[in-house]
Amino acid sequence: MKAIILVLLGLLSFQTIAQNQPKLVVGVVVDQMRMDYIYRYWDKYSENGFKKLMSEGFTCKNAHFNYIPTYTGPGHASIFTGATPMNHGIIANDWYDKASGKEIYCVSDSLRNSIGTKNKQGKMSPSLLLAPTLGDAFKVSTQFRGKTIGISLKDRGAVLPAGHSADAAYWMDYESGHFISSDHYMSSLPKWVKAFNAEKHADKLAKEGWQTLLALEKYTESTEDNTPYEKIYNKNGYPVFPYDLPQLIKDKGYYAFANSPFGNTIVRQFAEQAIINEDLGEDEFLDLLTISFSSPDMVGHSFGPQSIEIEDTYIRLDLEIAELISSLNERVGEGNYTLFLTADHAAAQVPAYLKDHKIPTDYFETERFESELNAMLVAQFGAGNWVLSFSNQQLFLNHALIDSKVINEEEMLNSIQDFALDFKGVASVLSAKQLQHPLPNDQFASMAQRGWNPLRSGDMVVQFLPGWMSYGHQGTTHGSSYNYDSHVPIMFYGFGVKQGVELNPVDITQIAPTISIITSTAFPMLSDHRPIVNAIATP
Repeated sequence: MKAIILVLLGLLSFQTIAQNQPKLVVGVVVDQMRMDYIYRYWDKYSENGFKKLMSEGFTCKNAHFNYIPTYTGPGHASIFTGATPMNHGIIANDWYDKASGKEIYCVSDSLRNSIGTKNKQGKMSPSLLLAPTLGDAFKVSTQFRGKTIGISLKDRGAVLPAGHSADAAYWMDYESGHFISSDHYMSSLPKWVKAFNAEKHADKLAKEGWQTLLALEKYTESTEDNTPYEKIYNKNGYPVFPYDLPQLIKDKGYYAFANSPFGNTIVRQFAEQAIINEDLGEDEFLDLLTISFSSPDMVGHSFGPQSIEIEDTYIRLDLEIAELISSLNERVGEGNYTLFLTADHAAAQVPAYLKDHKIPTDYFETERFESELNAMLVAQFGAGNWVLSFSNQQLFLNHALIDSKVINEEEMLNSIQDFALDFKGVASVLSAKQLQHPLPNDQFASMAQRGWNPLRSGDMVVQFLPGWMSYGHQGTTHGSSYNYDSHVPIMFYGFGVKQGVELNPVDITQIAPTISIITSTAFPMLSDHRPIVNAIATP
């Protein structure tokens, strides 16, 4: 009898522990999502997408990135490590490598081989990420019996969230439209992935082209369809609907398909197949699925936040979120999973659009800046290639040349700072030394410090004036410390989440520790230690 009681107590204890965790965590990242997209398109959203997340979950309305540059690679790395580039090392999408003197890509790995394609698009891994992620922490907590899978159209949107010990990361091969991977994870694609690819989903989704979901006149939150602020994608010479996706795929490959809202559809479809075929959330071991919707970023870069194209993309994305929630409820069970949704960065308005409406902004002349800077340095310090790279608004100096000519580096830095501050469009310049001791209450200095990694970053960082960018005159980009690039939504939904709204400032790096508390797992090794307390339901 005593033995039976002990067994029953043991089973009860296990059940209690199991109930302290969801079966599955789903981390959703929308690439290039401004917080105001929630408000602007609210009346056109369904009841079961963004509105459901807000009405039944927890929303942080004042969430921001707390470092620069606000790019895709650093964004995904920061969300899932709970750290900033200062610690996790992904300082940009690409950066100048001091050791090799070449540009390197944040997930490129020459030692890896492509899986699912013969080209080099699969030669990727998280080897340059210096910190463990939520997925790595979950793996350790389950003695590597739980699964972690990352999915995106972009390789960096799949690889960096999934982490080092992931079971798989999948992204799109823009030559074939197939989902591929790397031998960092596997020796061949699973049967279900091969079957999915064989269905040619991208071609099926693209078949009818891209037309607006609603009647064109209903897009009242956007400019008219034909404006000079958008990149021309169609052969008719105008950035207008409809878009002939089959022809664009022939001309530009499947990147053209990704540059449409149907890129979100295929990611959602693939994610649902991963849930089913990998039995995610089906056993007692905590699983993680990371989903990054890349298409909003591609559409935003091409057409800008004021466009009908971006409005249509978000109205359709809302429906994809609703489908994903429905699938999770059906497969994993409502209340058995925790989902969070956020963005890797936001986006600026198109400067030309703002200028035409009398808002002061402009385009930074990068080539002239570099040319005139080099001429100034040659005149003052003698002939030589003094600046090796100006990338991600950072200057990398030629230290070998400085040392060989016995130049006073501090004097050179002061000269560069004086020159840059006199150049049109520059708001501030900080050296690496100044970044180590930023001025109090200086938002740019603080964000630059958290984005500056001593192993990988440059000698100086340049801040443009608000609204200024180094970009073409159509479409937009991101990367700055200003609110239009840093302000993003954070939403929690499902197991362990309290319904409510947070209006106080929240940092993007607080997502990871919040999920750690909800799942009763250890924080990722370099994570922020401040969970969003009000989002967490207490027993």
